[in-house]
Amino acid sequence: MMTRICSLRVLYKVLFMWCGCGLVAAAAAVAGETIFDSVCQEAQGVSRGSLAAPLSPEQWQATVAERREMWREMLGLSPLPPRTPLEATVTGVLERGDYVVEKIHFQSMPGAYVAGNLYRPAQITQPLPAVLYMCGHTKGKVSATYQANPRWFGQHGYVALVLDPIQLGECQGLHHGTYREGRWDWPSRGYTPVGTEVWNGMRALDYLETRADVDAERIGVTGLSGGGVVSWCLGAADERVKVVVPVCQTGSTEQVVVDRATDGHCDCAFWINYYRWCWPDVGALIAPRALLIASGTEDVLWRPTAFRDVAHRIRHQYVALGESSKFELVEDLTPHGYTPKLRQAIFTWFNTHLKGDPTPVADDVTEHVEPEENLLVFGGRLPENDQMRQIDTLLVKRAELPAVTDAAAWAAYQEATIKRLRGLTFRYIPPDCTPRVRDVRQDGSEPGIWFGSDVFDTADGLTLHMKTARPLSAAPPRPTVVYAIQPDAQSTFMGGGSSRPRVDASCATAGVEVRNTGVTSVGPGYLWTLRRVYPLLGQTLPERQMHDLLAGVALVRRAPDTGPIAVFGQGYTAPLAIYAALLDPQVSEVILASPPESHEDPQTPEFLGILRIGDLPQNLALLYPRPITFVGSVPPAYEWTRQLYEKLGTADRIRVVESVQQWRPL
Repeated sequence: MMTRICSLRVLYKVLFMWCGCGLVAAAAAVAGETIFDSVCQEAQGVSRGSLAAPLSPEQWQATVAERREMWREMLGLSPLPPRTPLEATVTGVLERGDYVVEKIHFQSMPGAYVAGNLYRPAQITQPLPAVLYMCGHTKGKVSATYQANPRWFGQHGYVALVLDPIQLGECQGLHHGTYREGRWDWPSRGYTPVGTEVWNGMRALDYLETRADVDAERIGVTGLSGGGVVSWCLGAADERVKVVVPVCQTGSTEQVVVDRATDGHCDCAFWINYYRWCWPDVGALIAPRALLIASGTEDVLWRPTAFRDVAHRIRHQYVALGESSKFELVEDLTPHGYTPKLRQAIFTWFNTHLKGDPTPVADDVTEHVEPEENLLVFGGRLPENDQMRQIDTLLVKRAELPAVTDAAAWAAYQEATIKRLRGLTFRYIPPDCTPRVRDVRQDGSEPGIWFGSDVFDTADGLTLHMKTARPLSAAPPRPTVVYAIQPDAQSTFMGGGSSRPRVDASCATAGVEVRNTGVTSVGPGYLWTLRRVYPLLGQTLPERQMHDLLAGVALVRRAPDTGPIAVFGQGYTAPLAIYAALLDPQVSEVILASPPESHEDPQTPEFLGILRIGDLPQNLALLYPRPITFVGSVPPAYEWTRQLYEKLGTADRIRVVESVQQWRPL
């Protein structure tokens, strides 16, 4: 009897484990991936597709101009700003025996000051090679580390110019935008502070070319940490740089997303990744010029699995171009920073490729530290009204208001602008967003209304829910209002909860639990990271939410009882509704309540580079001649939209209702 009981217990245990595993698997299948899983897979796709095979010499040559322009665009430098007078000024000179330090400032744009120290030999008989040194984020050029390296160059036959990065040292401005200051308008502007650093570097090259003691054909760039990023970016953006040596700032999109290393980087570590580039793509643009990657294997920000893979891919490109000797990786067992081994390899690399002398360098930097006050360019009094403080609004050209003369002119502008939006800001939203349906179920009813839920998968691996409410009395096809659930909604119970617009009883509604609402809410522990990660994938969180809304619209359209579809947005979700309608020409109308008025407001949902194409009132007008309904009143900024509709003879298609319940399809 006991044996039988034991056998039954074993059988029950096996059955329980089997059923339990089945339930867990089923639960996982219903829940789908987390947002973190989704972005990790997207980042993996970006990095593993980057220079997966080297370009042939013919492909490289045929595409290099286009790739360089794409790169400058991702830096916010397309078109390049005007090369205005530098107004370069030397404010002091330090005589230090075998070398001299010149204290210099110039203006990269009118009134935007860049401060630096130039180290050179005391005696110069002929033009010398030059090194532009880009600082990381400590105290700028006065830091002991950032004195030592350009000083070595100045003592060994180079002209070396070290620049303060913005927000540090004597260079004003801001690089901690989304990192610390909540500047979510930066992605919408298409602005990244690395673009400013690159532009300052390009103007520094302009300055070096004016000097009689510099050989303009022999200029290189290097820098540590944030300066390493600028070295990569400047080398790819400007062919005048003949040698590029980034130090402790090489990795991959996959690594920084999976490791959440974005949390350790300010905004100037990354570009606006419209085209989903990774570091090997940047290296391919530097090729075939001399490129040395110097890294520390214990660097917590840039891990060896990533920088070795990046180097491996770039090396294949150099081999394909027949220039294998011009690329190398040097690493040392060290955290984020220099070691003698790294420095000596760097100095040897510059000697080899700017002086033609491959003799290994045996000496290192000296321990001398110049008192900080001796190196100050402005003597402790920074320029007033320095335009570097506003550089984020000056560097990237914002779209001008379109000139509207007649319907034909507007139609041409409309077509070109929508094409531009699809090619840049919404590049990764497919023409057809119809999702894969997982489940459809009834959720019960109340007098006169039936509730339901749809569960579907997005193209990037998330499982989302849509809450529907259909009137029982209205005959199909029924007008349907589709909307995104608000981010702060506590519940979507019974057809969408508080997010659901209280429409007329003849209309159906569908509330889409776009990502970061409902069961996919990530909370403050990951939201900041997520908003900073998505631009590395050519996306933003609101852009992905708008994609989810489009998937819901496509799902609603498949139902046989669906009539005309309007989209509704209130506050935060209003831009989602605007752009969803813009990308889906079958949406019949847009209903807006309290919409934000400009992407220049950091509180407005961010979309990559949208201000380069148009602001909210102008982009809303691209819906012409489809109807637009405002709930309550027309916000002042949208008077522009109303006036355009009037000018084009469709004033009746801009409507105002006191409440959503008064709305009827036009």
